[in-house]
Formats: sequence, structure tokens, C-alpha cells
Amino acid sequence: MTNRKIDWGGYKPMSDAEKKCASQQQYAITALVLMTGLNILFGALVVYGVISVLVGMILSFSAMAIIIVKANRDLLDDDETMWESPEDFRNRQ
Repeated sequence: MTNRKIDWGGYKPMSDAEKKCASQQQYAITALVLMTGLNILFGALVVYGVISVLVGMILSFSAMAIIIVKANRDLLDDDETMWESPEDFRNRQ
């Protein structure tokens, strides 16, 4: 054990913008975990011979595309893009 003291004096509540960012990050991580789980499932089905490699690849690609499109629609506003530069992001704020 260490004798470190936690300084709670600098704590401040999150602003609405910070809450929105935290919610978006949680949604994005959940989408990535779901995508990874589906890819593992489809890979296991291919390895055990339940489905063919071609069908597994098509299912995996389709699931990833659907998750990306859904996350894109849910997370990004009308004026945002997935590939914006840091300068565009700062100018938008």
C-alpha cells in the first residue's frame, strides 16, 4: 500500500459538452466491442464448419458495415464528418 493522498479539491462537475463527449465515447466503445464479438462468433462458426468461409466473410463485413452506419447516424451531427481534420473540429466548436 502507498500513502498517497487523493486531492479532491480540484474536482468540478462535468459540463454538458463533456457529458455528451463521454456518452459518445461510451457508445463508440460499445459498438467496437459488439463488432469484435460478432467477428469472433462468425470466425468460430467458420472454424467449426457451420458456415463456409465466404458466407462468414459476407456476414462479418455486413455486420461491421451496419454497425458503422448506425453509429455514424447516432453519434455525428449534420455538420460533422468522420474524417474531419483537427482544424475543422476546432473551428466548429
